[in-house]
Amino acid sequence: MPSGVWSLRNLSISVPRAVYSGEGQSALLQCSYDLEGAPLYSIRWYRAETEFYRYVPREMPPTMVFPLPGASVDLDQSDRNQVRIVNMNRHLSGDYQCEVSADAPLFHTDIRSAPLTVVDPPFRAPQIFISEDVYSRGDVLRANCSVDESYPVPNITWIIDDHKIAETVSWTTEVDFKERTAFSQIAISIEDTEPYRMGITYTSSSLNRVYHNPYYDEKKDDHDIIQYTLVPPPTGQFTLSCVATIYDLYSRKSEPVYIRMADAPYPAPRSRSVTGEDSSAACVSSTAFLLLSCLALAL
Repeated sequence: MPSGVWSLRNLSISVPRAVYSGEGQSALLQCSYDLEGAPLYSIRWYRAETEFYRYVPREMPPTMVFPLPGASVDLDQSDRNQVRIVNMNRHLSGDYQCEVSADAPLFHTDIRSAPLTVVDPPFRAPQIFISEDVYSRGDVLRANCSVDESYPVPNITWIIDDHKIAETVSWTTEVDFKERTAFSQIAISIEDTEPYRMGITYTSSSLNRVYHNPYYDEKKDDHDIIQYTLVPPPTGQFTLSCVATIYDLYSRKSEPVYIRMADAPYPAPRSRSVTGEDSSAACVSSTAFLLLSCLALAL
């Protein structure tokens, strides 16, 4: 590269995908770049295209802060490479941009953006309700999993024993920042044709995570109900639970529901003697023989 020719290179932004809402909760946003020796003119941070922090080294003081709804910038931990926002609330969710500008003679400007979600989690663990906790082969067990209001709406994962079997993925397109409840339904068909093993099936049109397996069973009129086929374990008992998750930040599991197979009314087998006779008949014959022997001795 000829002497005196500079360029702005390798601009990148680091923003946490999700942070909790609340007093004292914070988010550290970082911006890295290479000016190749050119002087820095300014660093500007935006949320949804509204500037909230500016760093201009030639000015005194070099920093300038603009209002954020309900939050503030920690100037002690903010500089030309990063900005720290404290007292996060869900209204601060959105895209954040870092704009870097080189000084004269380059005046090169570049910008990068990344999303950040401020999470208000559900108050309670997910609640699970099931139609029956005792089953017979051929039954269909229906279960609901509900999650209290939160922002954003969590994903719901269904679990049999320790195996994830399905996931309802919520679309995070809300722009009104309202808390909403989450709900998922599953129908478990009990089969007995194959050895016990786990499978994953999806029929809900709201799902965007797909796992392929031989237990797929799509019903065109039940697009909001996950269809799952299960061969019972040898013990006849399994547990069903659901987990609510929000990104990698929040995860909470319901109390497991214990489900067992109904007791089959099989009669107890009659024991047989070593000779193959019915043991009760052998007992009667032996008693009669002893009685006749006693009468003969008495005579």
